[in-house]
Amino acid sequence: MARTYAVDVATYQPSNLTSYHSHGAKDVLVKVSEGTGYFNPKASAQIKSAHDNHMYVHGYHFALFGNSVSQAKAEAKFFVHRAEYLNISKKRYLPLDWETGDGNVITGSKYSNTKAILAFMKVVSDAGYKVMLYSSASLMRTAIDTEKVVRKYGTCLWVAAYPYSGATYKPDFNYFPSMNGVALWQFTDNWCGLNVDGNISLINLHHDAVAKKKVVAEKTAKKSEPKVIGIAYAPIINGDPKWSIKLIDDKGHYKKDEYIPTNSNWKVFATKTLKGMKCYKLGTNQWAPAKFFKMK
Repeated sequence: MARTYAVDVATYQPSNLTSYHSHGAKDVLVKVSEGTGYFNPKASAQIKSAHDNHMYVHGYHFALFGNSVSQAKAEAKFFVHRAEYLNISKKRYLPLDWETGDGNVITGSKYSNTKAILAFMKVVSDAGYKVMLYSSASLMRTAIDTEKVVRKYGTCLWVAAYPYSGATYKPDFNYFPSMNGVALWQFTDNWCGLNVDGNISLINLHHDAVAKKKVVAEKTAKKSEPKVIGIAYAPIINGDPKWSIKLIDDKGHYKKDEYIPTNSNWKVFATKTLKGMKCYKLGTNQWAPAKFFKMK
């Protein structure tokens, strides 16, 4: 299961995001737009800084449509237009921020709120982007039919729930807001004392990077052409095709941001016990725990 830090920024945060990256943030969610007329004037600079720091960039929209389907569609079109203008990759997420504030009405029925939210998400999804829904844990439980959202778009909830106030450096999962479909948890509004929201991912937010790592591993193996001792199959873990297996180096340390997908076959070049675990060598300095595989 993925565990990476992400920050979300708006005009209240600086244009230079270097400090967030230096504290360990891998992803940034930049506020792109609000309603049908406002866009973040710092978005271009924040996105450029994120790219300069090799961070993954996603964008979000602050809703003002309440439970109006027609207004939701209009806001979604405005959002997509701005995201395309900012050249946000369609490999990334465009979350909807639906909460109280700036006149957004949250007092509609759970049915009507959810209908409007899904109408917004459909426009964004149809434009080719990955979608996500942000709100507080309390609103998700009382004002939104999150089960309906998850059935439509899978693990896509971005939940805000702060167990305590003040500078927070890492999430305390004893206070995790348990519910189905959580992809991202906003666990503080003052991460590392930097006055920025801190989030932790529960899914891999960038599978394309995993695919690139896999290609690199395959190319490396082909260059050296070592002897293959068998073929191992990595079945789906816990019934979730989005799970991936983290690779280990030849010293037994887990490698940073290197995973392989499940439901895939791998050449095995050697076996070795690392940190008390039987492991299979899948490439140059690339090992994985044997417990996740079945030898063919």
